[in-house]
Amino acid sequence: MTRGRRVTVDADVSGRDVLRHVVGREVKVMASYESFVDEGLTPEGVHQLRVSARRLRSELRAMREVLSRESWGRLDGDLRWLGATLGHLRDLQVLGELFDAQTYSDPSLRGVITTALERRRDRRHRDAMAVLESARYRKLVRRLDHRARHPGLGHVGDLPAVELFTPALHAAACRFLAEVGDPSWRRSDEDLHRVRIASKKCRYGFEVATLFWGQPARDIVTSLEGIQTVLGHVNDRVVAVAFLNTLEVPGGVDLDLRRALRAQIIDLRPQWTSYFSTARHDMTDLFSGREKVEARRT
Repeated sequence: MTRGRRVTVDADVSGRDVLRHVVGREVKVMASYESFVDEGLTPEGVHQLRVSARRLRSELRAMREVLSRESWGRLDGDLRWLGATLGHLRDLQVLGELFDAQTYSDPSLRGVITTALERRRDRRHRDAMAVLESARYRKLVRRLDHRARHPGLGHVGDLPAVELFTPALHAAACRFLAEVGDPSWRRSDEDLHRVRIASKKCRYGFEVATLFWGQPARDIVTSLEGIQTVLGHVNDRVVAVAFLNTLEVPGGVDLDLRRALRAQIIDLRPQWTSYFSTARHDMTDLFSGREKVEARRT
C-alpha cells in the first residue's frame, strides 16, 4: 500500500518506451501460442492468449489520448474479436473445472453435465481454431509487431510517460470509484459482474503505470486483482447455476449441487470489499501525492 510513502516517478521512461514495452510483450505472447494451430488448444494456452488480447486492448485504451486513431483504431476491434472468440471456449473450460471440483455423486447428473459441456466445447473449439488459422489473426499479429517497433507517436513519444498517461489514468480511476460507489451496497449477481469487469479494466491501466510509478502502482494492481479474483469465483458459480437451468434432468436431482453453488456464492460475495477499500485508499494517496508535487513546481 502507498500509505505514508513518498511517490517517486521514473521521469526517464518516455511514452514511446511504454508503448513499445506493452505492445511488444503481448506480441511475444501471441506469437508463442501460434503453435496451438498444430498442437491443439490447451486450457492454459487459451487462457493466456485471451488474457493477452484483453489486456492489450485495455492498455491501449488507457493510452488512446496519445495514439493516432488512423494507425491504432482498427486494432481495438480486432483484439475484441480475438478475446471474445477465445473467451467462449475458456468460459466452458472453467465451467468444466468447477463442476469437476464439486461433490455430487449422482452418475446420471454427472453424465448429463459432461455430455452437454463436451458438445458445447467442441463447437467453441472449432470456432477458436478457425480464428487462429484465419488471415485476420495473422494480419493482427503482423500489425502489432510493426507497431511495437514503430509506434508512430512523433515528438509526443519523447515526452515523459507520466505526463502523457496520468490524466487519462486519473480519469479512469475516478470513473471506476464512482461506478463501484459504496462497497456495502446490496448488489445483484449482475451488478457484481459489472464491478468485476470495471476492476479488470482499471487494473490494466495501472499495470501500464507500473512502468513509471513502480511499486505504488503495483500495490493498486494487486488490490484490483483481488477484487477480480473473488468476483470471478462468484461469477463462475452464477454461470454454473444458469448452465444447470439449460439441462433436462429429473426433478430434484441437481438440487444439492445448486444449493452447494449458492452457498459458495453467499460465502464469496463480501470478500471483495476489503480489496476495494485498499485500492481506493491507495489511489487517493497516489493522485493526491502527484497533485502536491505539481503544486510545488508551480
